[in-house]
Amino acid sequence: MTTQESPQELVQYRCKKCNAPYPLGADDVIATCPYCGYTFIVGGSELTKHMILPSRLDEKSVRKSVTKWLKLTSSKSVGEGIMKGIDLETPTLQWIPVFRVLADFEIHYLGAKQERSDYKKTWVKIEETNSGETAEWVLARRHAATFGVEEFIESLSDDTAKPFKIGMAESAPVLNSEIDEGDAPTRAHQRKRARDRAELQEQMEHLFDYHLKMNPKDCAYMHVPYWLARYTYKKGTFRVAVSGVTGNVVLGELPVTKLYRAKRWVTSLAMLIASALLMQPVPYILYALMQDSSSNGDAFMIPLGMAFLAVLLWGGAYTIVGGSLRYEICVTADGKERDKRFSFGGTMDDMKERIS
Repeated sequence: MTTQESPQELVQYRCKKCNAPYPLGADDVIATCPYCGYTFIVGGSELTKHMILPSRLDEKSVRKSVTKWLKLTSSKSVGEGIMKGIDLETPTLQWIPVFRVLADFEIHYLGAKQERSDYKKTWVKIEETNSGETAEWVLARRHAATFGVEEFIESLSDDTAKPFKIGMAESAPVLNSEIDEGDAPTRAHQRKRARDRAELQEQMEHLFDYHLKMNPKDCAYMHVPYWLARYTYKKGTFRVAVSGVTGNVVLGELPVTKLYRAKRWVTSLAMLIASALLMQPVPYILYALMQDSSSNGDAFMIPLGMAFLAVLLWGGAYTIVGGSLRYEICVTADGKERDKRFSFGGTMDDMKERIS
């Protein structure tokens, strides 16, 4: 890049290939000229290995995909009636920079899980070593706050990757990278480590040790198509993120309706009633056990367990009511609420973990 400095010390960057003026962000490390597609390392040479995953969607198909998703997911939660009041705005396309890190890996982990048999719990040791090849996708932006970008990155595959050409960007913004090839493998290691640990912790009660070795073999710089569709409903604005690679919604927002709140209130009321029914006989059972001299300590576990379960149900009811007071809910591609804290299923799972 060449620079031209004015008396006010303002710097104007120009592309080495087409000489077009080009602004750079303070954190940009790898940049692409929006006019000719020349890609370069800031302060260095041209980056020749630059790929693109073409978008399989246009504005019309994005609208169709979003409308179909809204109809399906709203029928499961907030009510399909919102479709009559939705005004879908023109979707926008952005090209997000990523690194695809191809690496050999070896993991070793040690943990333990509980198994139940004949009403007894026993701890089982789990220790295993696995190896193989993995392709990790790393977002090349340090401060990205784009809605649904994490879910978008997780959905990527490079089956349709092609050499980058600026004409394939369809005149949409091509974002610059804020990390370089040296930083990408480290971030890929962190992503796989975090994902593996989360998956293992779902499979066992305790994860005592986890080690990951990665040997990067290839690091490819790519731009991938991310669509964002906004829609209005009763003066509120909501977002839906769509992958241009797969053509599917990756994350969306739904407005909280009266029907949604009614469902949560009914669920909460049922849990409060169950809590009251469990708690009501506890004092009488405790009194009877205290009067019976033949009662052993194990007998007292029954009313105490009932009281504990009643308290959990009351807390779950309170949590579900709190969720109904939100303005919108985030829903995944398969129609499930991303924030499980406010759902009945999430509350029950939390209760199971506490009891066990």
